[in-house]
Amino acid sequence: MSTNRPGRRITKTGMHRRPAFGRDDREINTRLVTLATADGHSWDGMLLRPRFGDPAWRRLLVIMVHGSVGNYLTGVPRRLSFDLAHHGFSVMSINTRLANYGPFFGGGIFHKTVLDLAAAIEVAKANGFPRVVLMGYSMGSTVCTNFIAEVQPPEVVGLCTVAHPASLPESLHARWTRFGASPSYEEVVDIVAPVVAENPDDPPGDRIFTVERANGPLPTPENGEIWTYSTWWSSRSPAAHAAVSRERIAHVKVPISIFQAGNDHLIQPGEGYELKSAANAGGNHDVHLDVVPIADHVFTDCTDEVSALAAEWLADLA
Repeated sequence: MSTNRPGRRITKTGMHRRPAFGRDDREINTRLVTLATADGHSWDGMLLRPRFGDPAWRRLLVIMVHGSVGNYLTGVPRRLSFDLAHHGFSVMSINTRLANYGPFFGGGIFHKTVLDLAAAIEVAKANGFPRVVLMGYSMGSTVCTNFIAEVQPPEVVGLCTVAHPASLPESLHARWTRFGASPSYEEVVDIVAPVVAENPDDPPGDRIFTVERANGPLPTPENGEIWTYSTWWSSRSPAAHAAVSRERIAHVKVPISIFQAGNDHLIQPGEGYELKSAANAGGNHDVHLDVVPIADHVFTDCTDEVSALAAEWLADLA
């Protein structure tokens, strides 16, 4: 018999808590929103407004950005969004062109996410939020960092990242090498580079390709990955400079808070310190770093701790 009761489910990356539908939205006004981008696309999002709490906190909007193969309604972004709303902060959790299966079918060009976040800020202003904090989970951390570095939007007063890789291309390269991916990282570069040479974002010969043993040592479906030439090149290739936060974060001048997992199988322990050092080297000394020792990449049973630490940091900004 099926049940809608909240509980847990086991996935490849560990034990996940199911959303407590009907319970995690108590005392919160929720509304669906649409982001209309300058290049003619639209993405979904959810705006969460606490009914009670400090008015200054409610006037600061946290824009939450999902990780790889994620979206605004599930996993870490959902849990953190509702947790922060219960702490008293307004939150808008959004999709981007990288949501769900965008990278699989050619639409998920990484550097074009600046248009998605620009659209999110317009929605924020239209709803009465002139000051926003960008908060990203995993790949979403990279998206937010690149956006601030590229655009320097005056509305953004802070950057908060969770499970933030120092470099998406390097992380994938190391993982594929560790598991003996087929084709290898170097082989994919050789295959893709000639195809995307003239038009990296929309090459005439773009196609879907699969990689075995990308996430584990066995050639099973759950260990595979799917990309198109263009989406892989834009976010994971040696040419994907927008996806290297170690370089981009030096251009972020707003306060930064970084939350890393101490037991992360995808991100190396020192990457948070690399990011902090790079931001400091760029002249930003308002950089906070916390490592949650027992947390895995999806912060199983640890999102409460992260949201409490993030709320404390956000309170100072508010």
